[in-house]
Amino acid sequence: MNTARKQTWFLSWVGLGWWAFAMLPTDAAQPKVAFTTEPNPLAATQRDSLIFLEKQKMAAPEKTLPSKTLAIAHSFLGTPYVGGTLDQNPTEQLVVNLRQLDCWTLMENCLAIAQTGQGDFAAYQSHLRQLRYRDGQVNGYGSRLHYFSEWLLQAEKNGHLRDLTKEMGGIPNKKTIGYITARPARYPQIKDAKVLREIKAAEQRINARDWYFIPQSKVAAMEHHLKDGDLIMLTSAKPDLDIAHQGFAVRKNGRVHLLHASSLAKKVIVSGQPLPQYVISQKGQVGIMVARLND
Repeated sequence: MNTARKQTWFLSWVGLGWWAFAMLPTDAAQPKVAFTTEPNPLAATQRDSLIFLEKQKMAAPEKTLPSKTLAIAHSFLGTPYVGGTLDQNPTEQLVVNLRQLDCWTLMENCLAIAQTGQGDFAAYQSHLRQLRYRDGQVNGYGSRLHYFSEWLLQAEKNGHLRDLTKEMGGIPNKKTIGYITARPARYPQIKDAKVLREIKAAEQRINARDWYFIPQSKVAAMEHHLKDGDLIMLTSAKPDLDIAHQGFAVRKNGRVHLLHASSLAKKVIVSGQPLPQYVISQKGQVGIMVARLND
């Protein structure tokens, strides 16, 4: 084949390729996926974006933020429990993983999906970042909220929820939080001076506030005050740790149970025991805190 014919053949195939690309169908219902060249890009897979659409569809009939959030939580039943999914990257970035959850990522993903307009995957990522990171900014390991009490503080400040623990009969929780900075072997990231300063500052913010908890023995007496979709936090028995576990309140046969990602069951479940009995059965946990999503 002479040079002129080779060039003609090549240009014909290029033109055909561009025509085929232009003729690919578009679908307005497909999720809007965010791409960025920022130092900490949003990380997500196509499967996560499809799960996001599926969860939104299941929550669509619900009218309020609490009911949407709880419907999404129910749809995650059976999802595998996997811890540490946020710590797999060499640099800090927003991790989107709807295939594997722990107790914390279950809660914040359900809320982020419920807050998002239909089909807008990029907006969901933004909501997730606003919940997970201090002031919504991804700037290294220390910018992530590592104590759930600080997560509550920020979510309440941003108008997402109200901490109802005190008004539901909570008593002062007199602790000095410092679990992470006291354990550098467990949290090697704090060897970085900047990260250590950020975590210490977070502990100081937590310790500057008055906190309350409802002791295990008092949960049965206040159970009737709980509503479906309330956030239930199990407070730790460790003297320097705030919250050990969390989940959603759900009513079943007239009793409140906990919908949560269970490390023992290795999946998202509803507790077999009503909440008062479940809390008492959990060694290392001394009571609960309660927050309610704003509608």
